[in-house]
Amino acid sequence: MIRKAAAHELPELLRIEEECFGMEKFTPETVRAFVVRSDAFVLLAIEGDEKLGSAMCIFSDEASEGKIASIAVLRKHRGKGVGAHLLEACENEFRARSPRRYSLEVETENEPAVSLYLSRGYEAKGIIKDFYSVGRDAYCMEKKVWPERMVRITPS
Repeated sequence: MIRKAAAHELPELLRIEEECFGMEKFTPETVRAFVVRSDAFVLLAIEGDEKLGSAMCIFSDEASEGKIASIAVLRKHRGKGVGAHLLEACENEFRARSPRRYSLEVETENEPAVSLYLSRGYEAKGIIKDFYSVGRDAYCMEKKVWPERMVRITPS
């Protein structure tokens, strides 16, 4: 099951961040901001009482963009489709605001994540050198989407 995280779950979210990202994890203040801000959200993947992973996202009305800041799956749950379910849930949350695109950054060497994003329609638009640390670059990826409420008129 995937659901929105609540502020009281901050310790579990921080544990996921620590295990998945170590020194590159979001700060407690940043994670809390994703949980409480109206333009952001955090999703939790849960099985029974166990937290499998999380996703942190933000929406920009100005840019008409849904930004996936983080998808994190605990090591023992990787390779089971948890990341794909979190990605789908992020996009479902974004759809309510009718963005023109979804975007994210992913480490160029993270082949499972890059493969997932490519299989879901994301395109690499560029590379940010040393994004994660020296020698660890990121792809800037984007998926263009059409708002469902948009009506296309075809010439007769």
